[in-house]
Amino acid sequence: MNDTTGSLLPIGAHSLSADPRLAAAVREFGRTYGYDYFDDETVGRTLAEHEASLRRVARGGLVWAGSLATAVGIVWLVWAASGKPENMVVAVAPPAAVLILALAAFVQVNLRGRRKLRHPFLEGYRHVLAAALAHGAPVTYVPTWLTGRGGGQLDMAPLPSYTTPAGAPATGVRATPVAPPPKPAEVEEYERIAEHGGWHDEAGWILLVAGAVGVGYAVVKDLPAAYASVLLVGLGIWTWIAGHRLGRRQQELSGEALRYLDELTRAQSAGAPVHELSPPLRKLLDTRL
Repeated sequence: MNDTTGSLLPIGAHSLSADPRLAAAVREFGRTYGYDYFDDETVGRTLAEHEASLRRVARGGLVWAGSLATAVGIVWLVWAASGKPENMVVAVAPPAAVLILALAAFVQVNLRGRRKLRHPFLEGYRHVLAAALAHGAPVTYVPTWLTGRGGGQLDMAPLPSYTTPAGAPATGVRATPVAPPPKPAEVEEYERIAEHGGWHDEAGWILLVAGAVGVGYAVVKDLPAAYASVLLVGLGIWTWIAGHRLGRRQQELSGEALRYLDELTRAQSAGAPVHELSPPLRKLLDTRL
């Protein structure tokens, strides 16, 4: 249904060429690394290929083997140590060796990922994005995979520093005849819901369990006052129902949000500057890539 969403670029060629100083910098990066960063179609396709390659590394057989070896090694180590063997070193040596092999597998995965992130095309494109940000150009998003960001906030390949030429302050992108599409009210509602949702299920179950434990304690200890914990059960059910309704509404609005992302993609291709996406839209875009 949304065939074009995945081609939304961090920044389009029109925005890169709108500022002559930025355009000159991008051309220089192109000459240095051997790629044309003004070719939106090629840039989008190449980014998708590199992202897919990194995903294969992160989800490949070596990761599964390392995870399996870690689980086996930990269980084996606990079992060997709990048996109180006469020679502890001999008993824990085999599982320790398995854990070392698991660690070696994860290190190898990390090294492969770093090598792929150092591809000349990606090195050059990080410079392009850094220059665009420094010149005030509208960068829609910086792909987390491009900077090697995992579950934490530390980038393995961060954007390089870039300073605009002295005496030439950044002027940003010039006015263009193409304007980005207005954000529909449904998309704004989706952003609000996605930004504040996600806790109802967990809170509901915690309240339900706490209420059930309280009622059980009241029955066992014959404490009438403890029956008040039944209110937690009711509150938990109400919280869960509210979360269910919120999630259903978010699902309904996600279609509008995806259509809006498609409109942004078409507008970007036509030369409109597309400014930074909100975190909920960025997350939704990630699910489409």
